[in-house]
Amino acid sequence: MLDKLNDIDRKILATLQQDASLTNTELADKVGLSTAPCWRRVKRLEELGLIDGRVAILNPEKLGLHIVTFANVKLSHHKDNALEEFEKLIEVYPEVTECYTISGSMDYVLKIVTTDMAAYENFLRQKLLKMEMVNEVHSRFAVTKVKYTTALPLKISK
Repeated sequence: MLDKLNDIDRKILATLQQDASLTNTELADKVGLSTAPCWRRVKRLEELGLIDGRVAILNPEKLGLHIVTFANVKLSHHKDNALEEFEKLIEVYPEVTECYTISGSMDYVLKIVTTDMAAYENFLRQKLLKMEMVNEVHSRFAVTKVKYTTALPLKISK
């Protein structure tokens, strides 16, 4: 789909990734369009499913969320809908901000955000390890955030 977008569409997407709070007029100015065509393009990009939503990105440190953990999870078995059950359970925990199935010896990687180590340990013991299909959990803690972005790479001609 990305190769079927023109440069203006890509500029709109790139600009919205940087600041989704822009008014249509501000966005139009930044991408070199008048307001009506800009609005139509944004609506089309939304209809195509290229824009899933617009959100505020919060500062975890200022909210007291100091621990980022990447937990590799291995299930004890893959029968009887164990994968689907695990995924449904994970969905309800706000501490889990991302969950991916992965290749290799583990089944999932979770990104878990908590206030402190005690909160992570509580999550691990009271929620994750209480799931009967969970066999192993290997946790790694982020020490320094080197790069964080929600922006996807979009190639725009110069």
